[in-house]
Amino acid sequence: MEDTTRENRELVRDIITSKSVEERFLMCAAMYEDAKELASIGMPAGLSGEGEQAHIFKRLHGADPAELALKPR
Repeated sequence: MEDTTRENRELVRDIITSKSVEERFLMCAAMYEDAKELASIGMPAGLSGEGEQAHIFKRLHGADPAELALKPR
């Protein structure tokens, strides 16, 4: 589904491409941190630090790191 007008897509593209590489990198890093926060919602209680990281990784990437490493490209 695409519900964004061509004009709005172009506006967003123009705004992003007008930023420096550093600014775009920082935007990306901030969005990834936000995604990790959202992925932690509904996390089971009582997980260890490593368990929390594994839960967030699976929510973001759809699989455990080992599953992704074995997946053919």
